[in-house]
Parts: sequence; structure tokens; C-alpha cells
Amino acid sequence: MPKQAPTKAATAALSGSGQHYALALELTIGADAKDVTLSWQLPAAAYVDKDEVETRGSWPACITKVQFTGASDVEAPEFDAQAHRVGLRWTIDGCDTLKLNVPVHVRAPTPDASLLLGGRRRVPLDAFELRVDGRAYGRPADAAPLAAFAALPPGGSIPAWGVAVATLMVLFREALRVARCLSSRAAGVKRS
Repeated sequence: MPKQAPTKAATAALSGSGQHYALALELTIGADAKDVTLSWQLPAAAYVDKDEVETRGSWPACITKVQFTGASDVEAPEFDAQAHRVGLRWTIDGCDTLKLNVPVHVRAPTPDASLLLGGRRRVPLDAFELRVDGRAYGRPADAAPLAAFAALPPGGSIPAWGVAVATLMVLFREALRVARCLSSRAAGVKRS
């Protein structure tokens, strides 16, 4: 059985908050490397914006081309999206150490009926694979899991009823205002 080359280590960290995060990757690759690929399995709650990645001006100067593959539906809420895989490929020239910040976003979450006042939910973002010229780069075994946190809107029937009652009160008040306005006009027309 042929021996497999050991997987080289890369450092990865996640920064950001709310709906906007960045996956920070640092790889020591050697100046002769030509190609870096990232294959990322994302949950339905997250997406990478194709246009943002391909037109980004802040990539390191040694990157000559960026290609994106996979789904990039930026408008879909979480309940209307599926878990999906995206791929990024950077063509490079003359990088010894490569530092990348890949933007990732959290979708508008689905309300949870068990959380009457809302809350937070963990969105795991560490299911990715890095390759440099076809060689795998992994994360250290003791690396902390990478996750974003989605703020959940209030769920359940109580907040829904509250919104419905408030909406009906506003509509009723507006209907009374229109009725008063029409009755004062009608009274003004009769006097003339």
C-alpha cells in the first residue's frame, strides 16, 4: 500500500457578528505554488456571495484569478434554502504564505416556536477542505470549532398574536380617522 503524504496544517479563524462573518485562513505554501482551492460544505443557514468573492479588491496581490462554483442565492431565507457546497479557486503567483479572508453570511433565520422571546442558534462553518496544488491542507486536531451565531426572531403563537393585535389596532385607528374626515366633509357639504 503506497504511503500517503502527511496533510499540512493551516490556521483558520472566524470573525464577525450578526449576519456578516469572515473565514480567515493562513497557509504556508511555498513560492512555487500555483493553485489553492477551498471546498466548503455550508448549512442552509449560511451562504457565500459569488459576486462579492469574485470582484473583491482586497485579495493579496499574488492572487491573479478567483473562481467561484456552487450555489449563491443571497436573497433566500433559511427556510427556503438547502445545505450546499461551494468551491473557491485562487490562481496564485509568488506567494510563500497566503492569508485569505473569505466573506460568509448568515441567512435570515427561521423562527423557532419554542423560543417565545427569540434567542441565538449556532451555525457550524468548519466543514471545509483546503488544497494547494492538489495537496490537502488540514486544520490542527485540537483546533476549536468554527461557528457563527444566528439571532432568532421571537417564535411561537404569543408574539404572532401580538403582531396581529397591534396591526389590527393601527388599522382600526386609521379607519376611525378616515370616517371622521369623511363625516366632517359631508357635514360641510350639507351646510353650503
